[in-house]
Amino acid sequence: MANDRSQITNHKSQITNHKSPDIEKQISELLKKKNKDYLTITQIRNSLSAVLLRQLGLIKNNARTADVLKRLKPYLGNSILAYKGAKSAYIGFKMSLKDMILDKIRRNPGISSKNLAKNLPMNKKIFITNLNKLLEEGFVLCTFNENHIPCLKISAKIGRQMNIGDSYISGRAAFKAAYNKVGKGQNFVRIHRIREYLNWDREHFDNTLKELMADYTIELHGGDPSIMTEKEIKNSFTDEHGVLYINLTWWGENDER
Repeated sequence: MANDRSQITNHKSQITNHKSPDIEKQISELLKKKNKDYLTITQIRNSLSAVLLRQLGLIKNNARTADVLKRLKPYLGNSILAYKGAKSAYIGFKMSLKDMILDKIRRNPGISSKNLAKNLPMNKKIFITNLNKLLEEGFVLCTFNENHIPCLKISAKIGRQMNIGDSYISGRAAFKAAYNKVGKGQNFVRIHRIREYLNWDREHFDNTLKELMADYTIELHGGDPSIMTEKEIKNSFTDEHGVLYINLTWWGENDER
């Protein structure tokens, strides 16, 4: 056990000496590129650079998941965490388990509770507990399809108001909160992700976005639509001249500067 700790310390020292890029930053960029909140340890291992893995004493595509997790864990904890699922271990953004469930429902409206439970970084008991809380609090709605299968969707209440602590906020503040939530500290945030998170009707979202543009609170940017789905393009923003905007940056209002 002491030998394991010594090896991990030595690897951490080697990485520092080589001035390796921040591991949390690399994993964060990987998650954003794949548009995921979390990935399995195997997926993380196969996606990290061979150079970084060698510095950790690991071989790409061959290292055991337990070894990968052991080597990575000392560098996690600020914005990235390790999670234990029912069958696999995961690494993902630092977020509450309820937010993970909500985000999966947002991405898959009408998903069955059975499919929702698949590949989540939590065991069955914890999943059921958190899902029941979301249903009780009114954040998630459950209906049954023609095959009597329970299907879940986000409540309109999340679209109109977001629960931050004990208070409810809406409009510009909700937009900023969504920007922070889905952006996870990044300046460039996909517009479609903010739209999908807020779940507002299209007119309300577009009007709020235009107001924020008008006083230079936000700046819109283009991007490459060829790597996006049809739905993601539709949920971005097209202005009156037909120009498609994919990302936005929040510069802040005068009192935020």
